[in-house]
Amino acid sequence: MRTEAAKCAAEVRKYLKAKGVKATVKSKNFSMGDSVRVKIQEIIDPKVLKEIELEVSKYQYGSFDGMQDLYESTNVNPNIPQTKYLFVEYDYGVADGFTEALKVVLKEKINWIGANPDYEYEKMARGILFGTNDCMAWEEAVSSLVAYLTKTEAA
Repeated sequence: MRTEAAKCAAEVRKYLKAKGVKATVKSKNFSMGDSVRVKIQEIIDPKVLKEIELEVSKYQYGSFDGMQDLYESTNVNPNIPQTKYLFVEYDYGVADGFTEALKVVLKEKINWIGANPDYEYEKMARGILFGTNDCMAWEEAVSSLVAYLTKTEAA
């Protein structure tokens, strides 16, 4: 017999496969709850990442309110398998590789004047990856990155 979290993970896996997104999906059971962790294994458009987060949020039946120190079951749906916590994130190796390469491209395109430019380029690159920074459009970032990688491979 599979746990509710395992059933939930299977549903999320099906959704991601239908969407064509490469990811690992793991469930975990622990005292007082369970969780499902989705690790995206490839770089995807931030809009697609937001779509995924929105679509799979139905599998989490509530959220933790830190101000009151309690879990509120605000999204219960008895018709689908659900978990207490659901996390969607990039695999660190994938995100870090993209961010490091994009930082080089940003340094060439944007001349940051100010304290701690490495931190600012890192913040910009992460913002582009997650769709929270509009210093460069996603399409421009990807095409600039492809051009940079092609240039370095040719050298």
